[in-house]
Amino acid sequence: PVTLEDQVYNAIRLPDDFATFTLTNLTQQVLRPQAESVVDQLAVPLIDEMTAIGNDGVAELAEDGSNMSAVLIGLRRVLNGRKVPTAGRWVAVGANAEAALLQNEMLQKVNESGSSDVLRNAVIGRLFGFDIIADPTLPDNFIIAYHKDAFAHVTRPSRQPEGAAKSATVAEGGYALRWIQHYNPLQLEDQSVVDTFFGATTLDAQRAVSTTVATAA
Repeated sequence: PVTLEDQVYNAIRLPDDFATFTLTNLTQQVLRPQAESVVDQLAVPLIDEMTAIGNDGVAELAEDGSNMSAVLIGLRRVLNGRKVPTAGRWVAVGANAEAALLQNEMLQKVNESGSSDVLRNAVIGRLFGFDIIADPTLPDNFIIAYHKDAFAHVTRPSRQPEGAAKSATVAEGGYALRWIQHYNPLQLEDQSVVDTFFGATTLDAQRAVSTTVATAA
């Protein structure tokens, strides 16, 4: 089970002068930036869980990506040795690791990677049984191979309060968030809040293994 004890929110004030003379589109100028700010923070507990996963003898990735095959095979070897199911395996990499992987010709050749996504969208493809993705929220040099059941990441929008003048559920980045708005006559302003509860946990650390990009001494 994942304990949803943390609540992330973004609250802003909309004074009368701003709302009267500057605000022209509430969704674009206020709500969407608030929702994006909340979503940007939702990955934090999951990243904390992932970066706690240790290395089990897997070689570091060279800065030029030249040993990519050996690293991916090493990650596969560890998961195979732990009898982790082959279906649903992923490799997630930080920015420096992504740059190193994209230098490897195996990912540059469509006929070898099996996908043109890497050329069109800089999306890393599928190799050695792994779907390889880049995640800018991971540490730059971090690489983790994991099965889809290794971690759980859960969010839940807060309840709709009885006292809010306006209350709704909004979606951003695939997440459901609560939005509430009310007027504060003491401050002569609207106040807008976007929030949700979130949490993450490691379900089975044996279904994940990490490595890093080798850095010059």
